[in-house]
Amino acid sequence: MVEFVSANPTGPLHVGHGRQAALGDALARLLEWQGAGVTREFYYNDAGQQIENLAVSVRVRAQELWASTRRLPEDGYRGDYIRELAQRYLDEVGHDLGDIDSIRRFAVAELRREQDRDLTAFGVRFDNYFLESSLYSDGRVDATIDAPRRVRPDVRGRTARCGSRPPTSATTRIA
Repeated sequence: MVEFVSANPTGPLHVGHGRQAALGDALARLLEWQGAGVTREFYYNDAGQQIENLAVSVRVRAQELWASTRRLPEDGYRGDYIRELAQRYLDEVGHDLGDIDSIRRFAVAELRREQDRDLTAFGVRFDNYFLESSLYSDGRVDATIDAPRRVRPDVRGRTARCGSRPPTSATTRIA
C-alpha cells in the first residue's frame, strides 16, 4: 500500500500537496512497473481540532452573511473559500446554524469533493479512502487508549489483567 497526499479537508490543495501527489503516484507506478501489487490510499484527516476550527469558521462566516456580526476565532480559517462554503451551506442546507455537526459534515464533504476533483485533474487516482473519523466512530481510539489500563506486569514481569487478584507474599514464590 502507498498512502500519499492525505491532506486535511480544511481548504484547497496547495503546491506541497501537489508535490506529494506527484511523488506518491510516481512511486506507486514504479512499484507496479516492477510487478508489485499496489493499493493507493488517501488518508483523510477529517477529525480533531482542525476540523472543529473549520466548522466554527464556516458557521461564523455564515452568520456574517446572514447579517449577524460575529468574530472569527483566532485559530479560525480566513480564506475566501470559507465564505463561499458558508454561502453554499446557507443555500443548500438552510439557516439553522446551531447544528455544528451538520456544518462540519457539509464543509468536510465539500472540501473532499474539491480535493478529489483537483487530484483527478492532476491525473492521480486512489483505490481507497480512509477516514480518520472512522477510528473514533468504530471505537478504536478509545480501545487503544484504554488498553494499557487493562494490563499490568505481575511480580515476575508477566502480563496480568487489571482486576485480577494481585499476587501476595503468601501466594507468590520468587525463585
